[in-house]
Amino acid sequence: MRRFRTVLAVLVVVTFLLSLNVALHPSAVELPSTATPDCTATSRSAAMGTVTSSSCDGELAARVEGLLDEAIAAVSNVLDIGRGLSWSRRVDVVIPASDAELVSLVGPAFKDMAGIAIRDGAAQRVVLNRVRVAPLSDLELGVLLRHEITHVATRDQTSDSAPLWLVEGFADWVAFQATGLPLREAAPLLTADVSALPTDFTGPGRDLAYQQAYSVVVYLQSRLGERGVVEFFLRNASLSAVDARAVDVADWRDFLRTTIG
Repeated sequence: MRRFRTVLAVLVVVTFLLSLNVALHPSAVELPSTATPDCTATSRSAAMGTVTSSSCDGELAARVEGLLDEAIAAVSNVLDIGRGLSWSRRVDVVIPASDAELVSLVGPAFKDMAGIAIRDGAAQRVVLNRVRVAPLSDLELGVLLRHEITHVATRDQTSDSAPLWLVEGFADWVAFQATGLPLREAAPLLTADVSALPTDFTGPGRDLAYQQAYSVVVYLQSRLGERGVVEFFLRNASLSAVDARAVDVADWRDFLRTTIG
């Protein structure tokens, strides 16, 4: 799990431009395309969504189907701790059979990402990269699904210019809630040496920035409680900036020293 969370932090790339939210990018394995005449498009129905894939990706699609309802319910349960959020509570997942099909859905800039939540007109879908997702354990796949479903559920409440530390930190917080992992395991690169909220989400410090963002939300939970965290996110995600007084950086630093040493 340490390897997974490190890769999650290092290679997460997020953008709300074009309504794209990008999650994980674990190490790839080579898989042949299943866009062949012997493979046909199939759709599996879960109680709270669907999984569309090539018939030759049936094993992966079955794993996603088996985790989908639980992931949607877990995200809904967390969001319902606050004032409640109006969203469809249904998620359609697409597993493209080839790179060409993947690019047609998400664009070339995001074809190497493991999971992407996209808005297609009024509908929102989670697109999974079969090459990236296939090696994940069920625990890791569940985290990926919950992370992306959080973006789907909160998309209408989230500004395109919302601070990434809040958007990604909150999505990670929701995604990791069900794992029971302590902060040290969920964010292995984290140290207590912080002096400001993370901003370097694209440069050389992005690995640490994502783990710091997650830790900020864990810190807020320690001060506000779970309900307070959800309400804090919903209150601030529609803004282009969060009031600097909303997070006491010195107190966050003290929290990290106490929690991780």
